[in-house]
Amino acid sequence: MSDEVYRLHGFEPNQGPLALERFWDTLHPEDEPIVRATLENAIRTRTDYDIREFRVCRPDGSVRFLRTTGHHNRTGELGEYVGITMDITERKRAEEERERLRQLEADLAHINRVNMMGELAAALAHEIKQPIAASITSASACLRWLARDPPDLERARSAATRIERHGNRAADVMNRLRSFYKKGTPPEREMLKVADIVQEITVLLRKETVRYAITIHSNIDADLPDILADRVQLQQVFMNLMLNAIEAMKLNGGELTISSRLNSEGQVIVSISDTGVGLPMESTEKIFEAFQTTKPQGTGMGLAITRSILESHGGRVWATRNQDAGATFHFTLPVEAEAQA
Repeated sequence: MSDEVYRLHGFEPNQGPLALERFWDTLHPEDEPIVRATLENAIRTRTDYDIREFRVCRPDGSVRFLRTTGHHNRTGELGEYVGITMDITERKRAEEERERLRQLEADLAHINRVNMMGELAAALAHEIKQPIAASITSASACLRWLARDPPDLERARSAATRIERHGNRAADVMNRLRSFYKKGTPPEREMLKVADIVQEITVLLRKETVRYAITIHSNIDADLPDILADRVQLQQVFMNLMLNAIEAMKLNGGELTISSRLNSEGQVIVSISDTGVGLPMESTEKIFEAFQTTKPQGTGMGLAITRSILESHGGRVWATRNQDAGATFHFTLPVEAEAQA
């Protein structure tokens, strides 16, 4: 045996020949039976052997992984077997580390799925609140019109129609948000006019603006090109940003201004400005992170959802502080040709 074989088993060459029993003593108890059986079988049958992995427990307490292979030497010139023993500890540890990393990746993937479920639940709770509240209001109105003597059927019918519309909107929100967060599902996009979306959301929020003495001004460029977008998702963007503006002006009322134009890059840029309490002094980027909110009852999901929707459409969103009072939220969307490209 070479000096290195002695060292691999934890002995110094000057300690004398490595006795067979001392060799067996260094083997890990779990590996000793298979190593002994393999070597004894090779000697008995006079065949080659290759033990790809076994452990030795050295006198200093360390454990090393070894591999040994031997060729039966028929001439017997150098001995019955000629072979080599290799220390594969570092390779084994590298393999274990790769396996640990693979397991971590699997765990992270599972955590990501769990987080996605939680995020989707929070998003649905946030987004469905408005159409459900509108449905309840319309249902109350419908009951009042029916309770009149004689019943006001025309107004009751209109209220029932609104309930149906709000119910369908809630269902659309669930379906579209579910598809938005499901990987590989494309949004249902169509050609839209920004002015139409603004008008739809303004009507839905009319009760809120009247309650808090807020005036909405719409300055939409008449020559603004159409955009290719998912209608419900774009409605969600306007709903979130306009509700935030209303929330900022609830105490003293104010003005909500919506304007649009083409920027220097040929994209549609929409700005929603209010005269409310303004933005927090810290970085405005943080308000677009999930669960970041300054409202006592806020979920912190509205702006995060807004950013996700706009980025999925090839746009972006940011906020600025107004010089006098309030804040302005800006977002961009590609026009028809750019979006299709």
